[in-house]
This record gives sequence, structure tokens and C-alpha cells, in this order.
Amino acid sequence: MDELRQTYLIKKYIDGTATQAEREELLLWYRQKGIDDNSWPYLSELDEAEAKERIFKGVKRQVSDTPSARGRTGTLFYKIAVAASVIGAVCCFVLWRFAQKEVAPALITISTRAGETKTLQLTDGSVIWLSAKSTLTYPASFKGPTRDVAFSGEAFFDIAKDKQHPFIVSTGSTSTRVLGTSFNISALKENDNVTVALITGKVSFTGSKTAVSLLPNNQVVYNKATKEARVMPIADIDAVVGRHNGYYEYKNIPSKDVAEDLGRLYGMNIKVVGNVQNCTFYGRIKPGESPVKFLKKMAFVLNASVTTKDSVWIIKGGGCNLK
Repeated sequence: MDELRQTYLIKKYIDGTATQAEREELLLWYRQKGIDDNSWPYLSELDEAEAKERIFKGVKRQVSDTPSARGRTGTLFYKIAVAASVIGAVCCFVLWRFAQKEVAPALITISTRAGETKTLQLTDGSVIWLSAKSTLTYPASFKGPTRDVAFSGEAFFDIAKDKQHPFIVSTGSTSTRVLGTSFNISALKENDNVTVALITGKVSFTGSKTAVSLLPNNQVVYNKATKEARVMPIADIDAVVGRHNGYYEYKNIPSKDVAEDLGRLYGMNIKVVGNVQNCTFYGRIKPGESPVKFLKKMAFVLNASVTTKDSVWIIKGGGCNLK
């Protein structure tokens, strides 16, 4: 059981919202592993006090509402004993937390706006290049058996090797698990697919209905709606690697998709109208190159025109230039 799952189950147990199956899973883990290396799910005494109060009221109500408890002193005493044991378990968790004098590592969230990129180095030595309109949430320091982060958007990951502590990237309904490798993830909220392209190492990808392993130079494309995953070779490794260095290459890409990508990367509002939407485009924009100049070149290649009004760039035309 990874650390996020442990914390989730402990918190639900204390809140009194855990199902019978979740309580049994937590009990099994506790028997096998103990709780010495786990982080406490509450970050303040107030949270803990509120949790204890909720579970106490819930158990008290359970006892008073049980028909077998009314008028049967022995049963009532038994119910009270059960209630006391549950509350005692909560108190043991609280005492353990203060004895450890350890608070779960603070979570840090880094986001980028349209037209903005950032490079991060985590405490384990991993380096992550965040593309525009992306968000990464990670702990200030990694503790426990796994290194867990949450992510949305697009980023290139170069993960430090640590065979004892897998690195797990969660993107909503999917997770990517590695020991030490480099890969690119595209998990934009507005896109239908999550794509993981592996450059070096090995990756285990898990979705709602599927689990696959990737080898270098391959990618998995996961459809959010159908929950299906397809594994295929990466058509252009250099194009994938180049993106985090500011080289954006498009080969046989629909013009509207190119416009959407450029708009996110450069913080521009670009619209493609008319038959030119059906055209595909080949082209490359380099670091430092003017995106406006690139748009004009793109319009020329597609036999279209480009105009601007109220900060909106419009590409329109009658069709594609087949020459």
C-alpha cells in the first residue's frame, strides 16, 4: 500500500466515513507494517479534535439507536465498551502523532500560465520542465515508500533513480509509476487523451480499466472517455524531447490543433475559421522566434490569410495549398 492510500484510509477511519472493506484493509496493513513510517493525515490539533468529536458522536448515536441496546444492560455495556475501544484507537493515533513530533511534509503547488514555462528540481534530484497552463503538486520532502506527485498539463520529467522508492505521477484517473527515467506527459484538461511518451527507462501506466508497461521510444495514449489505452511507437523522438527546450515541431497536424497549442504556449488567442480547419500543417518554431511571424508563415503554407482584431488572431482561407 503506498503512502497516499495509507493517509487516505487513516483519515477516513478517523472521520468515521470508512467502509467495512476500507477498515479491514487498514487493519491488515497495520498488522503487517505498523504505523511508524506513516505520516499523520491531520496537520493541526483542531483537525484532530474535530475528528474525535465526530466519531464520538457517531458511535454514541449508534449505541442509543440500536434496538438490542434498549432495556438490555449487558448489551448496552458491550456497546459502550466497543465505543470506548474505537475512541481509544483514535486517541492512540493522536498520542502516536505527538510522540513522533512529525508533521506530514507540506505540499507545494506550482502552476504556469498561458505563455509561461518553469523548471523545477525536487529534493530527490528529479528535474521537471513544466509547460504552459500546467500544475504540479508535490511534497516539500519525500517520505515513505513512494515519491508521489499530482499533475495536470504538459511536462517533461527526468526522474532521479531510486529503486526503493518508486516515483508516481497521478493525473486524475491515471498514474505513471517509474523508478528512474525520462518521459513526457501530456494531460491537458481540455484534451480527450492523456499521452505518456517514454524516452529512457521503463514506465508502468495505469488507467481506470487498463495497465500497461512501456519501453523506450514508445508511448501510451489513454482516452479519458472510453478508458481505453493504445501503445504505439513514438513517431518523432526529437520532436518530443525538443518541446521542453522550446522547439515546437508539427508534422501532419491539423491546423486547428496547431493553433490551440501555439495559443497555450505563447499566451495568444488564435482562431482558425473556414475550410482551412481541415488542412494539416508541417512546420517548426524555434526558441526566440516570433510566434506572429510563425503564424504568417503557417497561413501562407495553408493558402490562408492571418488578421488580428482585439488581440485575437484569425487564420482563414478557402483551403490548403497542395503545392
